[in-house]
Amino acid sequence: MGHDIKGFSCAFAVGLLFNILACIVSHSGYPIIVVASYFLAPFPNILCRNRDSFSSEKGTFEDIGLFLTGLFITSGFAIPMILAHSDIISGKALAFSMAGGVTVYATIITFLWFFNRHNDEDNNW
Repeated sequence: MGHDIKGFSCAFAVGLLFNILACIVSHSGYPIIVVASYFLAPFPNILCRNRDSFSSEKGTFEDIGLFLTGLFITSGFAIPMILAHSDIISGKALAFSMAGGVTVYATIITFLWFFNRHNDEDNNW
């Protein structure tokens, strides 16, 4: 399990490195704005998860959490596209920012899947 954390940390760092490279290529700090969406994306889903073990149906609160998570993920890809469309950043910076977004979001999704899988195995004794 210790090696898994190291792998997730390394992949997350590579994603952030891509965003830093996007800032260097574009000669501005605008591409780093999407890092805020990386940190905010998993929280609505985590906070709004159904904690009631007696109910199998999803509630409105969980749907709001999923909607907000999707909003943050979409904004993580849309912000660099808007910046590139308005010629604030270059195409290379857009590519680095997109690569960083894919890497970071894939890491977050894999991290949550991996540790939820271990929690499910522990609960089914």
